[in-house]
Amino acid sequence: MDYWPYPPVEADRIDPFDSERTETQYVLFGGHRPTSAFTDPARFNDPDLHEWIPWGYKILRRAQKVAILRHGDVVREWPVLHRDPRVDPVDPPAGETLYLDNWRRSVCGYRVLSSATAMSAPEDAYDYPAAIALARTASRAGGRALVVYMYDAENWH
Repeated sequence: MDYWPYPPVEADRIDPFDSERTETQYVLFGGHRPTSAFTDPARFNDPDLHEWIPWGYKILRRAQKVAILRHGDVVREWPVLHRDPRVDPVDPPAGETLYLDNWRRSVCGYRVLSSATAMSAPEDAYDYPAAIALARTASRAGGRALVVYMYDAENWH
């Protein structure tokens, strides 16, 4: 299994494991299969997205690259820019209770990829240090690992 062929223009596709580019990069996941990375988050709202990631019984997840590791070492990190308090609660204001979207919370969070087909998640998908530890192990075994933060999801059918 390879990457979904998105973005549509091949010149706009970035290898998700690329650590040279410093700008924030995004990745879509159709099921567990990722697209190439890209730098324009407006691509998440492409009205023709279904032409490159066909509708079917899968979850479409929006993610941001947050770290690349090589042989156990972090070689590039990006700050997480998108957090949805319904999915990833930060400290709620005193006396307030946040409504959590439990379905989205169960499919979002940090994920570690060692290839386009090998995706895993730490026990607590919202624990960045646990994701980095998992990525260190994966990159020692496979030479590289990518940590993404999935911050939104929708049914894709």
